[in-house]
Amino acid sequence: MELSVPSFTVEATPSLLDDGSDTHCENKKRSSELASMDVDVKRNAGMGGSAKNTAKDSVKNTTKDNVDAFCVDVFVSSDVVQSIHDKVIAGYWLVKAVLDVSITRGANKNKLFRGTGIFEDTLQPNSLISIKQYQSLLANVQSQTKGADVSFLLGNALASQWLRSPLHVLQTCDTLQELLTHLVQHQAFRWSSMPLCQYQRFDIHGKIILVPLFTPANVKMAQFVSEIGFATLIALLKGIGKQRVPASFSFTCPRPKNIADFETHLGLKLTFNCPVSSISFEKSALHESLSASIDSASDMTNEPALATHAGLTLSPLISLPDYVRSHVYQSIRSGHSGSALPELAEKLTISPATLKRKLKEFNTSYRQLSEEVWRNYALILLSVYKANNEEAASKMGINDLPNFRRTIKRLTGKTPSELRLLNT
Repeated sequence: MELSVPSFTVEATPSLLDDGSDTHCENKKRSSELASMDVDVKRNAGMGGSAKNTAKDSVKNTTKDNVDAFCVDVFVSSDVVQSIHDKVIAGYWLVKAVLDVSITRGANKNKLFRGTGIFEDTLQPNSLISIKQYQSLLANVQSQTKGADVSFLLGNALASQWLRSPLHVLQTCDTLQELLTHLVQHQAFRWSSMPLCQYQRFDIHGKIILVPLFTPANVKMAQFVSEIGFATLIALLKGIGKQRVPASFSFTCPRPKNIADFETHLGLKLTFNCPVSSISFEKSALHESLSASIDSASDMTNEPALATHAGLTLSPLISLPDYVRSHVYQSIRSGHSGSALPELAEKLTISPATLKRKLKEFNTSYRQLSEEVWRNYALILLSVYKANNEEAASKMGINDLPNFRRTIKRLTGKTPSELRLLNT
């Protein structure tokens, strides 16, 4: 089994010169720091074969790659999930988690599966379902279950099954840093844990900040899927790493009435009415060794369920919306101006019209995805890194400061100065 390499990473280092040092030196250092805030789009490696034979070597070798290197590449067209009907999700454990939670919260099993094309009696540990099927299943969960904490319970239910799912190989990780990298940046694991949510990673001020990006753009489900993703990630880190990892969360929504549910499942470090939803970890907390790390996956050969899913092949496929996002980041880095849609369509060996049609299937468009990339980048630069206008404009490839201010206002609804006053 091989693991994929991170899809994109943005790194920045905080300024250390806050004591009135020479202005020229400080500006020079900040320029150097901002030079490191760039995009890393790495090509995914293949993933297939039996988990129990090669898991340890694969996890170790992939983690040794420099995830902060400024390498830009793209996935070949065959590695891109271009339809929400393609069956790429390891659905057995996801569906089981849905049933375990939903039935106890008043849902009718038959109604849960209605319109999904999923049939419980045919599900096996090696079964794959599509993005559309899983999205429809979660929509039914939302409409039929009672309780504001269902999303958090779903995340915990999914994480509780990690030892019997393809995620079991992650107990070979030595540190929480390795574990987090695999969970949020390696596409193969994404399809067996958080298939509707991909994370964009920023390394800033000694923190790792993860911004959720949704595969099918569905505004009604965005908050629900975010809560599932956050709860799943925290529970997996705790379950596999055998320790709770301090994390801070920001949400764009107002403070909810069921704040106790958030605190129970995510912790007390919660902020609402933020410019961007995110989860952040202190880097120092992630370097600790995992006492539960094992030397090989062979210790699990006696697990009853292992043989039934050992033949399951999960490819490190990237969804079309995430592929577009990574392409837009390349455009930002290269200073490309104008629409890159024709260029992207050519790389996918399809026509621009076909690309537009396929993105519409995901309920999004090239423009929406492009603006999302620019908006998140601007929010991180201005509200988290606190870059001045000249620095932020330079990183975003905008030479005209009045145009930069207009662009930020259009993308975020706030001026650069207003964004710098925000805390995320």
